[in-house]
Amino acid sequence: MTQAPIRIGLTTAQREFLEAIEGHIAQHRQPPSYREIAKMFGFKSTGRVTEVLRALQERGWITFLPGRARSITVLDKASPRTGGYELPLALDAALRRYCTGTGEKPEDVVVDAVALLLDEAEGQVAA
Repeated sequence: MTQAPIRIGLTTAQREFLEAIEGHIAQHRQPPSYREIAKMFGFKSTGRVTEVLRALQERGWITFLPGRARSITVLDKASPRTGGYELPLALDAALRRYCTGTGEKPEDVVVDAVALLLDEAEGQVAA
């Protein structure tokens, strides 16, 4: 079974929303309405849905027409400008193997690796 690429730059809630939207589209062949998303997550109103959809749009994962039902479009790849990156398949597979052995979350490993790289570039890590 092929796993989806790791989605970096998303909170857990944003990732769950995106996966729910993709699942709904796969099952129903149309995007969910805001009310359907609210129901999926147990929200009484669509306010939180709108908030998370805006965040996903800002990060380049979706596009939608505000206030229009079933206008959500999941984009093939996030815009590099927004910070939502996908790893190349070979690197993604290696990362998943590593995480299976260590029990760490792939997202945490990537964040730690980037932080270490930036610290080293700034000379903040002792050799």
